[in-house]
This record gives sequence, C-alpha cells and structure tokens, in this order.
Amino acid sequence: MQIYRSREVGQSYITSVWTTLVALAHALWLMLRIRPQVILCNGPGTCIPLCMIAFLLKVLGIGWSSIFYVESIARVRRLSLSGLILYKLRVADKFFVQWPQLQRKYPRADYVGCLM
Repeated sequence: MQIYRSREVGQSYITSVWTTLVALAHALWLMLRIRPQVILCNGPGTCIPLCMIAFLLKVLGIGWSSIFYVESIARVRRLSLSGLILYKLRVADKFFVQWPQLQRKYPRADYVGCLM
C-alpha cells in the first residue's frame, strides 16, 4: 500500500500544510482499514501522519497500535525532524537511537547500538 508523505524533501513549509492534511486523512483511512498492532518507523515523512493518527486514536480510547520509532544511524548529533516531533510530543511508545551521545542528549530515548 502507498503511504503519503507529509512533506517532500525541499518542499516549502507553506505548501506542506496541504500535503500534510492529505497525508493525515489517508493515514486515518489506513489505520481504520488495517488496524496494525505495531507501527515500526524510522523517520521519513511518511511516519508522522501514521504516528499522529495512531496516537490520536489512543488518546480517544479507540487506539490499538504501539508505536516504535528508530532514529536513523546517520543521525549522530541531533534528531531528524520526524524524530524531534515524535520525541517532543511524546508520541512514540518506545524511541530508539543508535548512538550513545544521542541518548545522553535525549534521555527518554533508548540506546540500542547499531541495528544494521
């Protein structure tokens, strides 16, 4: 199944408002259709709509998905935009980083070493 991105690389923030709304609507449709028990994501623009819808459904008491986020191994000093959003909003049930310095900077993250 295709998962819509909230924002393409290089897309302006102004036009990304529309694409994010479309992606959220599509994510809601997917979540209600598939009803996944686990969402495992690693940071591209596709993960934010799915995670936000899953989180919203949980807050409303009708959710069923656990959200696990794994930050890219390429992120050594700071989180990606997707990772930062999910971390700051406390959306993910488990938040994994692959570098110890990231875990020290973001203490709610779990350091798991290299997953490759």
